[in-house]
Amino acid sequence: MSKSNLPSNIDALLLENTRLSKALQAAELCFDQLSEIVFSITEEGYLTFLNPAWEKMTGFLVNDSLHKPITNYLYYDDTKKVSAVLFNSDISQIERQIEFRLVTKDRQIRWVSLTAKINTTENGEIRNITGSLTDITDRVTTQQALTASEERYELVASSFNDGIWDWDLTNDSIYFSPRWKEMLGYARDELPNVFSTWQDLVHPDDLKITLDVIDNFFKSNETFYESIHRLKHKNGSWVWILDRGIAVRDSNNKPLRLFGSHTDMTRLRTTEETLLQRKRELNNVVMVSPDGIVTFTDEDLVSSVNPAFLEITGFKQHELLMITRHQFDQKMLAISHPEQPYHMEMGLGHEEPLLIQITNSEYLPVQKIDACNVGLNFQHKISEYRTLRLTKYCLNNTITPTIMYFRDVTLETELNRIKSEFLSVAAHELRMPIASMYGYCELLLNREFDPLMKRDILQTIYGQCSSVVEMINDLLDLARIEMGSDKFFHFSLQPFIPIVKETLSSLKMHSDFHKIEVHYFIDKSSLIYAETDQIKRALVNVLSNAFKYSPSNRKVILEIKQRVNDKGVEEIGVTVEDKGIGMSPQQVARLFERFWRADNVRDIVGSGLGMALVKEIVDFHQGEIDVESVLGEGTKIGLWFPLRLTNEDKIKKLG
Repeated sequence: MSKSNLPSNIDALLLENTRLSKALQAAELCFDQLSEIVFSITEEGYLTFLNPAWEKMTGFLVNDSLHKPITNYLYYDDTKKVSAVLFNSDISQIERQIEFRLVTKDRQIRWVSLTAKINTTENGEIRNITGSLTDITDRVTTQQALTASEERYELVASSFNDGIWDWDLTNDSIYFSPRWKEMLGYARDELPNVFSTWQDLVHPDDLKITLDVIDNFFKSNETFYESIHRLKHKNGSWVWILDRGIAVRDSNNKPLRLFGSHTDMTRLRTTEETLLQRKRELNNVVMVSPDGIVTFTDEDLVSSVNPAFLEITGFKQHELLMITRHQFDQKMLAISHPEQPYHMEMGLGHEEPLLIQITNSEYLPVQKIDACNVGLNFQHKISEYRTLRLTKYCLNNTITPTIMYFRDVTLETELNRIKSEFLSVAAHELRMPIASMYGYCELLLNREFDPLMKRDILQTIYGQCSSVVEMINDLLDLARIEMGSDKFFHFSLQPFIPIVKETLSSLKMHSDFHKIEVHYFIDKSSLIYAETDQIKRALVNVLSNAFKYSPSNRKVILEIKQRVNDKGVEEIGVTVEDKGIGMSPQQVARLFERFWRADNVRDIVGSGLGMALVKEIVDFHQGEIDVESVLGEGTKIGLWFPLRLTNEDKIKKLG
């Protein structure tokens, strides 16, 4: 280099030195103004460099802190954690991060975030560590406060056994509390905090309805949201949830946030369903009960009436509901029988049942009786009055404090009357032949008679014995039919005409058999479901009466026919018509009463049980009896039984 160039080079060096010096001063100024602590420590942990931010954060002077261990300034509980991260050469990462606490000069705790770079030798040993410390006390304090708040909220919420959720609609994020998940059998970390978690757990039958409720809520101006739906438990069962929330909306009513709680109402729902089921069962029992039931409110208003009561009394429901007790009493009194009326005033408690009689709402007048001719079907005769047993219950509650219970005892009352009457008549009818036999036996024991007279007396006793045996057999047969025991009867499907022919064949030895004129108007293969012996017995009784009560020179006409009754049922029947003494309408009405016999036939032998037995036999076969009679001209009796079709007949009928 020439000497002439030397001054210029020196000047350039001086200028560069000046520039670098200013740049360094500027860098040092910026470095000194950093809010983060910049540090350097040796491999043993001694501080070798600190910027002024150290003094601002900790209160310790930089010069007083240099060449001292950094652990002197760490919170005691964090010392091991920091040493394990910074001075562990087994960790491969060059850059390391950790959050810990520093203790300031005035004994305050400051949270810092450390970011450090590990400088190592060629052998991998730590040479020194450089890095920065950022004050994060405010963030940690805020986070701790938030966590504490959430914990307090969870504690309060858990005391109510509710789960908490928080749905931020601005970023579509959602939070489910641990209790929310626990209610469904899941641990805190088993369910992600996303909307699809809830959506996937909703019962398929409830999902669309629930989503519609949410959508309609968002579109409305409402603040409070509520929905009931089922969520799937981890064990596979379904949990009924009452979901309630509050919406936060902006000035345009757009929802920004929705937060609320989940309440497990499975037990309540189950109890409610059980109660509803119980209520339905009780309602069904009341609805199908054959007895009338009327309930009253605590204000003595009619609160309910069941169908049986309406059927018994003939009232309409709208006529009775919410009327007063006095009005109800007046209505009942209006339909009561004067001799056995409804009592308006009944005492409190469970009184003895009260028997009343009311007009029969289903009473159908018996077919109009002509003075000279009567035609009756004994399937449709109904009593004009019903007998009811009324019991009043006063319960200790405010829902139905009073219940009236009406039991229709018409049949029971009538059966008791018939039973008493039957026993009285039976005793009378049996007493007459027994008294006669007793008297004749007494004569034979106390007096001597010639053989011819003695034979006449014994013949009379034998005849009376035969009457008693016949009467007892008829009574036994009636009892067996009423009992309906299968061991006495053997039903089978069989042609009707052969049964009639067998019956007529058994009567060939009868002295009046020649008077029968028979006509067949049905197919020989027509079937009935019957007990053969009982059908024969009924037909013999009808024919015997025709013979007994018609002159010897008059024909008895027997016809076998087929018809469709007023209910649309096809029937096969046998009619027996005589030209005898006939009956009046009053006599026809009593024809089937046991032991009843008309006054004008007392001199003709009979027990008064024959036609009663016929009626029981026909009823037992689900048949019907028709009676047509004109006093002084004759009687026609028809026995009708349901027609049974063979499979071939059914196919032909369908074709």
